[in-house]
Amino acid sequence: MIKPVLKIRKLATVLLVVALFFLAACKKDKAQQHVASKNTSLFGQWYIPIKEGEQGRYLIFASDSTFLLADVTYKNGNSTTVQYTGKFHTKGDGLNIVIAKKTVSESGNVISTESSDAQFYVNSAFVVDDRKLTLNYADTNGAPLKSVFSMVLQDKVI
Repeated sequence: MIKPVLKIRKLATVLLVVALFFLAACKKDKAQQHVASKNTSLFGQWYIPIKEGEQGRYLIFASDSTFLLADVTYKNGNSTTVQYTGKFHTKGDGLNIVIAKKTVSESGNVISTESSDAQFYVNSAFVVDDRKLTLNYADTNGAPLKSVFSMVLQDKVI
């Protein structure tokens, strides 16, 4: 009578181990599925066309908390760039940008450089999702606005 009980215990143990193995394998599959992440790193270069083929805006957020905003206008084969630099910081999904300097260039030649207290995306909220950066902010009258930027990878806008 002892042998059948031992066989049943061994069988139950083997079945339990097999069941745990399959459960563990299923959990690994779920962890490996791609899920778009939200509110992740802002670091990198972002782009939005303001007027398709005529003007674009670039945002660059660096890991040292420096920020660059560049508005580039294309006309008759030349470009004019108005570039703002400063610092940024985040708290949760909040983004605060402080501009310190403005530089204007034409076809790569610097025309002027001056200190600036310009304000862009003041007290905005951000979401990074599937290589898109969405900034939710208010205009000067408090009306809600939203801008959606694409991540620039290897000098290509996606």
